Amino acid sequence: MDKERMKCLVQDSQAVSVRFPRIMIAAEKSGGGKTLFTCALLSLLKEKIQEVRAFKCGPDYIDPMFHRTVLEIPSRNLDSFFADGDTLRYLLGREVLEMEKFPESRIAVLEGVMGFYDGLGGVSERSSAWEAADLTDTPVILLVDMMGRSLSALASIKGFLDYKEKSHVTGVVFNRLSPMLYPRLKERAERELGIRVFGYVPELKDMTLESRHLGLVMPEEIPGIRERLDLIKEKVRVEINLDGIIEEAGRAAEIEVKLPEAVRQFCNVDCGTGIKKTVVAVAKDEAFCFYYEDNLDILRKLGAEIQYFSPIHDRNLPVETCAVYLGGGYPELHAKALSENISMRNAIRQAVMEEMPCIAECGGYLYLKDSIVDPDGVEWPMAGVLPGSSRDTGKLGRFGYITVTSKKEGLLGPAGTEFRAHEFHHWDSEENGTDFAAKKPVGTRGWDCGYTTESFYAGFPHLYFYSNVKIAENFIKCAETWKKKNPISEAGLEWIFARNYEGTE
Repeated sequence: MDKERMKCLVQDSQAVSVRFPRIMIAAEKSGGGKTLFTCALLSLLKEKIQEVRAFKCGPDYIDPMFHRTVLEIPSRNLDSFFADGDTLRYLLGREVLEMEKFPESRIAVLEGVMGFYDGLGGVSERSSAWEAADLTDTPVILLVDMMGRSLSALASIKGFLDYKEKSHVTGVVFNRLSPMLYPRLKERAERELGIRVFGYVPELKDMTLESRHLGLVMPEEIPGIRERLDLIKEKVRVEINLDGIIEEAGRAAEIEVKLPEAVRQFCNVDCGTGIKKTVVAVAKDEAFCFYYEDNLDILRKLGAEIQYFSPIHDRNLPVETCAVYLGGGYPELHAKALSENISMRNAIRQAVMEEMPCIAECGGYLYLKDSIVDPDGVEWPMAGVLPGSSRDTGKLGRFGYITVTSKKEGLLGPAGTEFRAHEFHHWDSEENGTDFAAKKPVGTRGWDCGYTTESFYAGFPHLYFYSNVKIAENFIKCAETWKKKNPISEAGLEWIFARNYEGTE
């Protein structure tokens, strides 16, 4: 992208036309094999194309981890509930716009969410994979599960093609199909439906991805994950028309990209100048790993330096910490290790007491409570910042998208600050705060949630900063103010945490 066009985008808020190959992998339903196939496709594309980028439709954290395992670079989310069309197109086309030299070959692969048309409340196509494809004008390959059927699948495909005037579905891949049936089904599908068939995937026995109570097991928890993904890739390679998929992606139309007004003011921030940054300590280990890459990007653009730390393994916060970000994850599965790290529990509690800015979402929020009851029923002390214990309810609690409105002034903004978020958890507590009002986007259901002060936010809702960039701005401004009031010496945070004695509660 030349600098003049980027300048127009930033300074004059002009839309620019961007063309780059892209394709979406969607399915008829959840559990249709999207993640396995997408990972195999990414790996195959990586062998042929200079720049391969991956995106996940919807709010999912774990699927992007699998993408990252394959590509060794972050995968990002494209969620049409969290972001409007302009923002979605910006997030998809951003890397092209910010490149000083456009690579000779490039492709973006979007993985859909649930069934292709499944959106809000199960009764709307809003926030569906189809809506993301529609807003970004992305061609779609439908992964069709053939287990237990043959010709009937063509009727299903026709339904997907006809359900919307512009379905964006331009091709299919048959999943779990017998090699004997493929040639005849391919011929009939292309002749009768006018759609391209890009191959098939045989049934891959013993190659599924394990699940747990909140979804897939994370990649690093699967023994030999890279070897397993390589094996799947080789199985897919044989029967997939990779060149045809690349060709189809190359037919994607130009999209108009316009910088969202809310981010224009900081989109040119240079984070590599060597200027001393405001350090945001981000919890990242086996227990805390659910972060939107775009959230971290926004913090960096606002002048933050991200430093990761482990509430399980580290004894204290990074030396120059000015703010703490505790994301989601599985603290309930690591409650014993978290509890036994008394030094870190004390450090976190003391940081909050000293009004160091802190955001704690879902798993991070559970860590700040008095205790967590693990899956075996054992209760373990946590940081003790907030009252109450959390335990397994045996079901998803308040699952899905929500719009959240603050009822009082706090870290995220004044009373009335609104942002979009989602909840996804089995563990729950009797005391979840009343400083925010959450409302489902479909229907009338709502509830109170969360805690806030001028320096603190904690609650079950997972935040997405592009839904209201002011949230991130307020967080970093508060961190900068704290830094000015609490100049950190070479001794680090020890003077602030004078009451943090290892081995004491």
